[in-house]
Amino acid sequence: MNARLDLGRFVRARRSVVQPEDVGLVRQPGRRVAGLRRREVAELAGISAEYYLRIEQGRVPRPSEQVLHALAGALRLDATSTSYMFRIASERPYVPEAPAADSAERVARILARWTHTPAYISDPYRDIIAANPLATVFGFGGLSAGSNQVVGLFNPRMKASLVEWEAMTRSAVATLRRDAHPRSPRLRELLDELSSDADFVRIWERHDVSGPEDATFHIDMEGAGRMPIDAQNFEVRSMAGHQLTVLSAPPGTVTEAVFARLAANLAGASATDAAPAAPAASEGGTTSASQPSAPGP
Repeated sequence: MNARLDLGRFVRARRSVVQPEDVGLVRQPGRRVAGLRRREVAELAGISAEYYLRIEQGRVPRPSEQVLHALAGALRLDATSTSYMFRIASERPYVPEAPAADSAERVARILARWTHTPAYISDPYRDIIAANPLATVFGFGGLSAGSNQVVGLFNPRMKASLVEWEAMTRSAVATLRRDAHPRSPRLRELLDELSSDADFVRIWERHDVSGPEDATFHIDMEGAGRMPIDAQNFEVRSMAGHQLTVLSAPPGTVTEAVFARLAANLAGASATDAAPAAPAASEGGTTSASQPSAPGP
């Protein structure tokens, strides 16, 4: 990847998302441009239209901080998106930042103590590095260590069963772009793997970087109906780019009953027997064939 081209793609994508009304402009009848015109962005940023065009085309070596801040204001970027724009413009080379060797083991031991709440930790590429038994059981393996949260969202089962699939998937893809190094081999692997999915291509090309950290979503499950689930994401400060996702059941819901039954089954089984616990899901009112992986935003 090239930093100049990365920056050009980013501002071009965000220009197509921002609407005239978002920046105080009047939408004229018959307007056919998706988002803002280049001239409008340039005027809002206080730079020439020719200079802005060169930025989009990747022909500016390194815009000044003043210009980048002006573009952030013109494109209505929040703090997270602005930070990302500065990062891709910096031409900083990819340097792997591996956490301590025992970090995954330590967090796995902690998560295992949360017996009634599915929880997992993902790295900057949304590869799950640790998950508690309840997350593995409820996700039917899709939330277990070694899985990828974003990849899992694009399987047909999730598209069919996750009611808020579009919003939740946009948010998850945004965290991938936010946390992953834009020039890392792992990100390239994921993009290659998902590039055949038209929905992924459409969402990735929006260049979203930020989204809601907390959300309530619903999953349709055979035998249990529509299950509401609260999801919270937390930054793991000791592990750069890592995210803790916690799924909880709103009080008095069918989700609470399903989580309680799964937790009870796990408590009665040995650690060895708990991993392939798909039959426990059917006892809780869902069939193993229909149980989707629950996402985090």
